[in-house]
Amino acid sequence: MSSGGAGSSAAGATATDFFGWDLLYKTIEKIVDKKSDVLIALAHFLLVKHYKMQCVGIGEDKTISTEDVGSELLPDGWNDRGKRYALRYLHNGRLYLLIGHNTEDFITINLLDVKDTKVTNITLNPQEWVKQLKGPLNTLLPDASLISDRYRKELVDPVFTGNTREVTTQTNVNQEMRPSNYRDPLAIGGPMRPMGSFPMEPRPFGFPDVGRGDLDPLGRGGPGNLFPMPSRPNFNAGLNPRYDPIGPDGRILRADPNPDHLQPPNFGFDYYM
Repeated sequence: MSSGGAGSSAAGATATDFFGWDLLYKTIEKIVDKKSDVLIALAHFLLVKHYKMQCVGIGEDKTISTEDVGSELLPDGWNDRGKRYALRYLHNGRLYLLIGHNTEDFITINLLDVKDTKVTNITLNPQEWVKQLKGPLNTLLPDASLISDRYRKELVDPVFTGNTREVTTQTNVNQEMRPSNYRDPLAIGGPMRPMGSFPMEPRPFGFPDVGRGDLDPLGRGGPGNLFPMPSRPNFNAGLNPRYDPIGPDGRILRADPNPDHLQPPNFGFDYYM
């Protein structure tokens, strides 16, 4: 690369990052009359060289026709619209619009993905970045590598590459790295598994088994709304469900007094009712 060429112009850039800039700029150098022209030309160079886009003309038409022919060059009239720029690009049949607008001391550049309506923007001060209108890149833009990095991160990558793909990949990686006994801290109860005495085990939301038998058409899950009776009542174990053991001959096997609310049939007079 000759002295003053693209490869030696931008600090921190490799010899191939700006290879081809000199040829591009030679084709437009005679009509460049504003510092913002240089910034638009650099954005065009980045799209064509590093993102393989093809410029299909000027304007803001959001439709594609068979007459659109792509080129690596800037089209005629690209900087004839005063304070506004509008360039159209194609990549794999997808249309992108590069829009620039000068406002006092700044230029705001937008990149629009027409199909997904994704849009990004970057604002630069041409007087700060562009030092000359003629000459090699290191004379025009001593910090061309810094501007190119900003173009990539703020203008092109969020639209062209798509951050959503990276987020999805990261999510899948995190799920694959979870251990087999991983439990979501936001989940209520354990995982739902089609096994056990009820179709979904463990019990959803940690609810008790009371009433489950009434809801299961196959009769699984216990005695329904009634508490299950113990095999042997223990009246000294504290609070227990009321239990009246009935003998085979109809006798009430319980100790007096009788705490029932309703009198059993043929029971007789009872002061404890």
